[in-house]
Amino acid sequence: TWMEDASVCPTVVTKQFNILNSIILNQTINSENVVNVTTQLQIVVSQATEVVDQSASNLAVVTTVITQISNISSPNVPVSNETIINIVSILSSIQTWPPTVVGKSGSIIVRSFEAIASSLVQQQNFTSLVTTQNQT
Repeated sequence: TWMEDASVCPTVVTKQFNILNSIILNQTINSENVVNVTTQLQIVVSQATEVVDQSASNLAVVTTVITQISNISSPNVPVSNETIINIVSILSSIQTWPPTVVGKSGSIIVRSFEAIASSLVQQQNFTSLVTTQNQT
């Protein structure tokens, strides 16, 4: 029936995840665009307040972005405080998602964030990050 068909239509938020996913599939996340990508992802994740938007496919977008950032982060590639703040906000938002959705992806996301944080500490920008967090 038409009601069943309507229930599988993507929401506005899921459409935003799909758009973001197509962007990251067509361009590599790098030091020039990482702040913009994490900002856009943070906005979309914060809007995913309905269970229908807290899906495995939307979480896959989060996992892809954070994993790509962890792959490019190193002591030689600076990670900005703004990027870290965006990722912390993303992690804070997805911790409210259903455990059945987060599942194994949650540990991948945490490991990727740990790699990013380790890179940040190695860059000796940790004091700056702490100062920024205390001001918010």
